Amino acid sequence: MAEGSHARAEHGADHGPGRYVVVWVVLVVFTALTYSAWRLNLPEPWHVLVALAIAVVKAGLVALFFMELWDHKGATRLVFASSLVFVALLIGLVVADSATRFPLANPPHEGTLQREPPLGAVPLPLPAMAPGAR
Repeated sequence: MAEGSHARAEHGADHGPGRYVVVWVVLVVFTALTYSAWRLNLPEPWHVLVALAIAVVKAGLVALFFMELWDHKGATRLVFASSLVFVALLIGLVVADSATRFPLANPPHEGTLQREPPLGAVPLPLPAMAPGAR
């Protein structure tokens, strides 16, 4: 028996291809679910939350089974968990920064109300440009 296969047999990680086929089918189903959720045209905050939830499940499946974290114990799982904490922290800080900005500092996007100048407001003149400059 080869040395690598002997090490896998000791840890109980000698799995057949059936496990990976099942996980692959689940990933294909979640990909179809992602496309379906995009086509549903959900309300404003929900489409992002649904897409992120599906992406987290898919990433977890890949990490657990294809990267074989399911079979490893101890430090490997600790490193993976701490990386997830830092990713969540960074995403949370970006969302908090964007949510607490002055509304006009965020770029407008389709579907948002554009602020109209108050009635009677005089529009500001555009700055003069040098001749020939565009």
